[in-house]
Amino acid sequence: MKYYMKSKIFKLKEDFWIKDENDKEAFFVDNKLISLGLQFNIQKDNNILYEIKQRLSLTPKYEIIKGSDVVASINKKITFVKDKIKVDSSYGELLIYGNLFDRNYNIYKYDNIIATVKKEAFSLTDNYSIDIDFEDEAFILSLVVIIDDIRDKH
Repeated sequence: MKYYMKSKIFKLKEDFWIKDENDKEAFFVDNKLISLGLQFNIQKDNNILYEIKQRLSLTPKYEIIKGSDVVASINKKITFVKDKIKVDSSYGELLIYGNLFDRNYNIYKYDNIIATVKKEAFSLTDNYSIDIDFEDEAFILSLVVIIDDIRDKH
């Protein structure tokens, strides 16, 4: 399934919709203003599917929570040209590889690409197209919002 995400470059409090390939609002991203680090919910039909919290650390670290259970821990490795983000999750280990300059990413489970994230060039906002081939699309979209946050801050 294909989704589109548009996030603002200059943001204090940003809530936004992730749209599907038919330009329909599919998931709502509710960013919590009063928090240290990134904290947001991914919602569908007014139901919270995932909560994402950034952990204080020298390198970017995040947790994805479903209900009261931590279902994923995300750690970005320090690199200079390529981005490598490790995701330890209830789905197993996922790896996110990207290029610092063009902001395109692939998300892998084992050796299979389960999602491709492409940033639109020459835009005043951060526009992404996301192709997902995975059973839990909301989980992958949570990872994309984390990727966007990492890119904005580092």
